[in-house]
Amino acid sequence: MVSFIQSSKKREYKMKKKFFFECVILLLGAFFIFVISTHDAFLYKQSILQVTHVKQGKTFKSSDEYGNHDKKTDQTVYGVLLNGKKKGAKFSFQNTYAASGGLSQNYRKGQQLFVTLNHDNGKFEVTPTNYKRDTYLFMMCWIMVCLLFIVMKIDGVRTILSVLINFILFLIIVQLDVSWNITNFFIIFAISAIIFTAITLAIIIGINRQFTVTFAAIIIGTAIAFLISTGVMWVTNDSGMHYEALDFATQQPKQLFLSATLIGLLGTVMDAATDIVSTLFELKRSQPEVSFQQLYRSGREVGKDIMGPLINVLLLIFFAETFTMAVLYFRTNNTIGYTFSWTMSLGLVQAVISGIGIALVIPAASFLAAWSLERSKS
Repeated sequence: MVSFIQSSKKREYKMKKKFFFECVILLLGAFFIFVISTHDAFLYKQSILQVTHVKQGKTFKSSDEYGNHDKKTDQTVYGVLLNGKKKGAKFSFQNTYAASGGLSQNYRKGQQLFVTLNHDNGKFEVTPTNYKRDTYLFMMCWIMVCLLFIVMKIDGVRTILSVLINFILFLIIVQLDVSWNITNFFIIFAISAIIFTAITLAIIIGINRQFTVTFAAIIIGTAIAFLISTGVMWVTNDSGMHYEALDFATQQPKQLFLSATLIGLLGTVMDAATDIVSTLFELKRSQPEVSFQQLYRSGREVGKDIMGPLINVLLLIFFAETFTMAVLYFRTNNTIGYTFSWTMSLGLVQAVISGIGIALVIPAASFLAAWSLERSKS
């Protein structure tokens, strides 16, 4: 009994020591990322200005023809260049920012800004273009990595790896599209979306029967939902679809819309299919005697439980994407119908298509998983 208590205390001590060591590593990593990202100006070609001092000026009220009121403030911003041929040179510029923050920014001491150097009348001047936000981005990514590792351990590492690989592949695909300037580029994004799906499942699940069933269910649900949706668009002749409302659409807007819709649809369907298939495989491992009908019904029940939350997530994403533009349209006295057509209609269509995919993948994933498990039993 004494030896058992001593061994338990030793295990508890080792666990605490391991946890403390992991926390120290994570905190040191965060400190290292912060220091590096705030001193990496030499890596950028564009000039970066470190704000050293800000002098606030007068504040005055403003209004427009739509009755919107705002407050604007003048300020003089002083700073020093951190990179380039003029590194170390001191500059100042005038800035006017609005309290609403819609099209202007309030610059503060300690911030780093991307600036453009202008040569005018024998003297250099700087014009701010944007914030340097890499520190915030890197810190948020590090927090995400830490949380995944703490909660999921090795599975979290696999998740991070799949995200990095897919992100790199996505950048390559976009760069190929821009470089080749292909007219019918939808097929490229469709193939890339399938590759993203396969890579993600292979890293998270592994190459096994569960991978095959999940991948087949995703492809079936996605293909049927996409065909139904494009069929409806063709029958209605894209009535009410304002593809030209897409932001910064430099290529065929309809193909861009369909490409984005397919990638979002695959992601949503993958979420539902993975939950259903993994649940049924785990159920079969814990209860080997379970029948095909029981597995299929269990899959349908799991699908019913996750369908509501997934659709609500889609709607929340839709609201988040369209909220700012909708407010802007309403603020400029546009009608509800006009605002919906030009800011919400495309996002709502994408959400509806993803909802169709969820509804279709539930029976598909349940049937394929139950059939595969029953076949392996026989």
